[in-house]
Amino acid sequence: METEISIHNLSKSYPNGTKALKDIHLEIKKGEFFTLLGPNGAGKSTLIKIVTTLLRKDSGEFLIGGVNPELESATIQNYIGVASQDTELDPSEKVENALVFQGRLFGLSRAEAFSRAEGLISLFQLFAEKNKKVSALSGGNKRKLHCALALVHHPKVLFLDEPTVGMDPLARANFWDVIKQLNDTQNFGMAHFAFSVGSKENVDTLTKQLENDGYSIVGKPRTTGDGYYESVALDPENNIVEITI
Repeated sequence: METEISIHNLSKSYPNGTKALKDIHLEIKKGEFFTLLGPNGAGKSTLIKIVTTLLRKDSGEFLIGGVNPELESATIQNYIGVASQDTELDPSEKVENALVFQGRLFGLSRAEAFSRAEGLISLFQLFAEKNKKVSALSGGNKRKLHCALALVHHPKVLFLDEPTVGMDPLARANFWDVIKQLNDTQNFGMAHFAFSVGSKENVDTLTKQLENDGYSIVGKPRTTGDGYYESVALDPENNIVEITI
């Protein structure tokens, strides 16, 4: 299967001496739904900011779709969609208008932008919020809007940074159904960055960040039941043998 995202020897430190990332190696295949787990402060958001060109790395290299984002930033912005917990939304903007405006920024015609907005409002079940201002949205619906905005321009790779924060269990389950539907029909490369994942069906490959600077790459999760992944036990071949929930 074709590699969509390739990261090698990626490191990042901050001026205060904090090592956010150390020699990270990741390969994400086209159409794969890849999930990265780790505690707060583990470097997940730092990694997503680097690979989406919002933050400079110290060393290492990464490619998205075979392109170096640092050298071809304009090209890569059309190739990827980013739903980040740090994305700022205009509180006075209405939901539909925000989506249409995003579409226009990415070169869609007015008619195309309205059509795309309507489709995403339907997909994420935001009918009742369509004409509401962003400031009136619940935390969960703001996260839905973040994701819809990231999808307006039909990206090939989707980055999700803690996308279900603020959603109730039912909304969270519906959200993942939507994402799976998109992944199945459009064959996205997906990188999902989260502190915890609500269901084992959400991941193809699970990466558990260790406390001592490294990563343990593990295989496909076994059937465990719904809940949060708190700890992962591996056998000598790095297959998951136990997930404590």
